[in-house]
Amino acid sequence: MPGPESEVSQERFLYERISQRLLEQIRAGNYAVGERLPSVRRMSALFGVSVNTVMQCYRQLELEGYLEIRPQSGVFVRPMESDAVPPPDEARYPLLPVEVSLSEQVLEYMALHARPDVARLGIALPGPEVLPLGRVMQVIRDVTRRHPVEAWDYIHPNANSPLTHQLARRSLGYDQPFAAEDIIVTNGCMEALTLALRSVSKPGDAVAVESPTYYGTLLLLEAHQRRVVEVPAHPRDGISLSALEEVFARGRVAACMVATNAQNPLGFTMSAARKQALVALSARYGIPLIENDIWGDTVYAADQALPAKAWDREGLVIYCNSFSKTLMPGMRLGWAVGGRFHRRLLELKQLSTITSPSLSQLAMGRLLESGFHARHLRALREALYRQAVQMQALILAAFPAGTRVSLPSGGCVLWVRLPEGVDSHQLFGMAAEADIHVFPGGVFSATGEYRGYLRINAGNPVTDAIRHAVQQLGDMVARLMAARSH
Repeated sequence: MPGPESEVSQERFLYERISQRLLEQIRAGNYAVGERLPSVRRMSALFGVSVNTVMQCYRQLELEGYLEIRPQSGVFVRPMESDAVPPPDEARYPLLPVEVSLSEQVLEYMALHARPDVARLGIALPGPEVLPLGRVMQVIRDVTRRHPVEAWDYIHPNANSPLTHQLARRSLGYDQPFAAEDIIVTNGCMEALTLALRSVSKPGDAVAVESPTYYGTLLLLEAHQRRVVEVPAHPRDGISLSALEEVFARGRVAACMVATNAQNPLGFTMSAARKQALVALSARYGIPLIENDIWGDTVYAADQALPAKAWDREGLVIYCNSFSKTLMPGMRLGWAVGGRFHRRLLELKQLSTITSPSLSQLAMGRLLESGFHARHLRALREALYRQAVQMQALILAAFPAGTRVSLPSGGCVLWVRLPEGVDSHQLFGMAAEADIHVFPGGVFSATGEYRGYLRINAGNPVTDAIRHAVQQLGDMVARLMAARSH
């Protein structure tokens, strides 16, 4: 018969095996952050061990920071706070205007995405697997069959349509709801941002932006000869309001371009109180806010996704959005609400692209009116959250110690802080040779501030190919660290 020591050894073996199995499941994203694990009794029956063994396993994983035991409620997966990206050192931001010169770099980094044979971890976009391609194409076919003349003709930007009526309903709970005639339909969000920028500033002006910020924003400012004032952004709270007020008080910026929901690349969503404070700051100094809300519909906690525009009573917030990230990028369908700048936006739209494709507007109006889009968003948020958690776990498992990864509040991009001394631009070159596309962090700042960071897209379901690509990236980071130490 086995003695007491062998029984203890067997119990310890079982305990370690269960702990390891659970840890693998959590890191793979099979149990998401906030999700409840099976009960102690269920786990006891599943593994054929005592309740005490399971309880010991849960308590140990709680001590290690993976689980949270809530009395009378169960055991839940905790966020990996220790892996979060740290807040910025605000002293490093001079809050002075600088020129932007990034276009050549960004075009080089974007080119790789066009190749069909690469692992696409660079461009921020949900994959077709989580977007309703079939339903959208069905509606487009139906619109062309039933309304051929309307699809063929112009829908002028100052004309109401089923689409603009549906979009106006989104503002019913805002401090100042807008009407269908307040909406200008654009060719994607970038045209909306362009019209907004041209409406409130002129060449040579400076514009405040978060740092880091979306590289497309910086390219837009460069193309229109605007300078940039970079304002530090916290990975959880968003743009520093104290630093922004200092910039506003100096009177050196004509506008501020900002994202308050699921910001790219940090992934934060500002709290309602901070959004209100941001709008109040804009009103106090009379400086327009250009709000890029392209990821707003993907915020995982949808009740937290009201834009700053919801608190705009002075008409100083120009709201910009599109359906490129939530439905179909090829539709190129965006929209803007210009507030007190509406007339100028409308003039610029008519003087540039005149109008936006009628077929896209008619199809989108149908998808909104039927309620399909709202149902799709619920499923999309769940899918993107699951993929982001899985990708975070993959990166942390594959990359060397010292790597930190922020879990976004919405959207599908992860902001990765590489171990000390690793240059993401060098890593891009190595990854490109292995047919892996990523985006180096330096292009998210006009001054190249974030060379030690990497942005990775989690918009596609995790496959064996993606797992292999992430493992390769981790090996490359390890090689760069080894080369630096010699």
